[in-house]
Parts: sequence; C-alpha cells; structure tokens
Amino acid sequence: MSGHKRFWKTVAVVREGDLFEPRLDNRPIRLPQGRVLAVQSLALAEAIAGEWGGIAENASFTPDMLPLTRIAGTMIERIAPDPQAAREMLLGLGVDDGLCYCEDGTGPVAAQVFGWLLGYGIHPSVTDGLMPVAQPEGYLGALAQLLVTRDDLELAVLGVLAQATGSLLLALAVVGGAVSLVDAVLWANNDEKSQLATWGQDEELVRSIENREKDILDAGLFLALGRRVSV
Repeated sequence: MSGHKRFWKTVAVVREGDLFEPRLDNRPIRLPQGRVLAVQSLALAEAIAGEWGGIAENASFTPDMLPLTRIAGTMIERIAPDPQAAREMLLGLGVDDGLCYCEDGTGPVAAQVFGWLLGYGIHPSVTDGLMPVAQPEGYLGALAQLLVTRDDLELAVLGVLAQATGSLLLALAVVGGAVSLVDAVLWANNDEKSQLATWGQDEELVRSIENREKDILDAGLFLALGRRVSV
C-alpha cells in the first residue's frame, strides 16, 4: 500500500455470514497475501472503514495511516493460519522481559503486573542490573499456558503491545484488564521522558515517545472494538 493514492469513491461495511467486510466501491479489501479483510466485530469493521474513508481524495497513503487495518491484516494472514507459531514468538519475548530489567521493578505499574501474574502461578525474577536474570523453574511453562488462552484477536494485540512496551508481561496484563493503557504508556516511555528531563528537548526522543504511545493506543482500540462481537 506504500505510495498508493486513494482510488475509491465510497466506503461501506457489508455482512458476509458471521463476518463484516469493509469495502471500497463495494469491493472487498484484499490483504497482501490475498485474503479478504473481514472481522467478527461490526464496530471494528466500521472503524477500519473509517480509516479508509478518512483518506482524502487522490491523497497518497501508507500502512502507517491505517493502523487498525494493519493489525487486522496481521491477525488474518499471520496469526489465524498458525496461532501456535504466534504464541511461540511471543513466548520468546517473555524470556528476557523488559519489565524484569528495570530499576522500578517494584514500582506501581510493575506491582500491578506482578500481582496479576501471581494468579496464574507466574513469579518473575527482577533485576536492576544489565546481566541476564535467571527465571524460576516453571516460569516459561506457566507463561505458555497463559498464552494458550489468548485468541487470534488478543494475540495480534499482544504482538503490538509487547513490541511497543518491550514487555510481554505488561502486554498480557493490559489485555487481561489488570493495567490501563495510560499506565502502559507511562511505563513504556519512562526512560525517554527521564532523558528529556535530564538533557532537554530532543526531537528524535519526542518522536519515539509519540510513536510508542500511538502504537499502544491503536492496539488498545483494536482490542476494545474487536471484543464487541456482533451476533
């Protein structure tokens, strides 16, 4: 989609069986691998349609302008065909989780995450150093079991959140409702904001903060809308 221009006149959502398809000029949107963009939630389909409808006539567009479409594409073409592969990829991120390598490992956001994880028998070890921390026996197995309970929608969101925050554990807590998006953003941007406070304005750091916040909020919106399944 990079470098393309708007070529459609109308945007609508059509129901096909149990799915809802955003359509351009009454044609389905085809994802890069050829699958049709269709989701179970009418609210999500309408929001995706809104992304396409919001592009001005003849204006150029890129995937960055269509974040909900991008996450939906990942869910449909990468995760749905092999969700176990997605779970294994995410589990790899949890081996050296960013939440376990921070000075505020006992801070309020971390405390919320670790408290929530206790209910699933997950007890991560935490360090304020740079050397790899050894996780207790059973940690990865319990984490894998928690990932098994996550569906395609949640796996797609976890992928975005884990990459944006640097923490699968934090991402799981957000999807599980134990940590708010606002707190996730604050924790994820803590280092950059500390650098800004110490060294002053840095445009690159500001962009990094803004992009990370956008990714987290887009993922949260996708999750909230996607859970409004229509019957």
